[in-house]
Amino acid sequence: MTENLRSHNAISDLVHRYANAVNDRDSEAWSSTFALEASWDLGPERAVKGRAEILSLWTKEMQRFRKVVQIVDSGTVDLDRSGRSGSGRWYFKEHFERNDGTSGFMVAHYDDEYLKVNGQWLFAVRSLVLHDRQTSGAEGETGPTPIVDPLGPEVSTATGQNDR
Repeated sequence: MTENLRSHNAISDLVHRYANAVNDRDSEAWSSTFALEASWDLGPERAVKGRAEILSLWTKEMQRFRKVVQIVDSGTVDLDRSGRSGSGRWYFKEHFERNDGTSGFMVAHYDDEYLKVNGQWLFAVRSLVLHDRQTSGAEGETGPTPIVDPLGPEVSTATGQNDR
């Protein structure tokens, strides 16, 4: 097996270890996928740098959920000529149940940058790009999540009509 193929396999394993640690709620295994000075970007006002800050944000985010199942789909990896860094994109689906009883489904991808540190591939940058998110109401409720206008009535996303 060539070094390039070994690196691709190791990065694929890194991505899957990340998802498994989310599913298992294993903060130690999850944070160990990041380089010490890595950055993690979940969107506006949810971007952090450094493994300790990344773990702090992840812990805060995970406290909102009863259950999370992240399933890795397809991905690509491009290595630089040195074989010590690279970039990639990995698509995934996530099923979740929040503590407030809402549940949902998300389709997204991560844009990644990787570093090889002491022979181990780690995330240097991990940036979330959301494609779709659907949620249901509290347990027992189904249907689209309503749009709530703080100045007006509740409006259904399905009908665009006042549901009150």
